[in-house]
Amino acid sequence: MMKPGQVKMWLDQGPATLLETCDIEGEAISIDEVDDVVPTTEKGWVIHLLMTDEMLTVHEETLHNGEETNA
Repeated sequence: MMKPGQVKMWLDQGPATLLETCDIEGEAISIDEVDDVVPTTEKGWVIHLLMTDEMLTVHEETLHNGEETNA
């Protein structure tokens, strides 16, 4: 279970501090589809990237402990 204050790796962008949970868009919707598609949301996190000092909202499944995975 992830908790605020933990440091996780985000994609290949380096370490990030978890700040708080949030709802983020489930999938991207193009401008052409905006009137035809019902937006979905998923649980995500507001993170602070330590190497670039950016704050972002990201999908939870993009956060990891830094272990390499065998795809």
